[in-house]
Amino acid sequence: MTIATGSVATSTDQLQIHNANGYLRLAAAATLTLVSDGITPTQNFNKVATEGSASTDTCTTIAVTNATPGFVLVLVPATAAHTITFTDTATPATNTLSLNGNFTMTGTDCSLTLIYNGTSWVELSRTPNISTGKVIALTLLFA
Repeated sequence: MTIATGSVATSTDQLQIHNANGYLRLAAAATLTLVSDGITPTQNFNKVATEGSASTDTCTTIAVTNATPGFVLVLVPATAAHTITFTDTATPATNTLSLNGNFTMTGTDCSLTLIYNGTSWVELSRTPNISTGKVIALTLLFA
């Protein structure tokens, strides 16, 4: 959005973020490695890797560095060989996950989409690994 010198943006103005074709576009996924059951996202779209040489790991927290309320985070596994369980927190607290139950991410065709509410990360959708076909949207949650 460009605002000319001397002009003012008002509440009726709209900011649209899209590429030349009109689609939302996220940067290529960065890889985040779990450390003490937590990750620190560097952008909206991230691959998640297990700590060290472990084939399974757990994520219980997501640190907030650049995120403000409304920040959308899409997570996918870094490799099909890793199994990562994202753990739901019964009582949401700073940097915890508020999910529709625990989610085990196995395989390359799964994802977890979260939104930051200013305190914790709330699940928007999840796609589990499936052996045949593709899922467009499995769950969509609204609190």
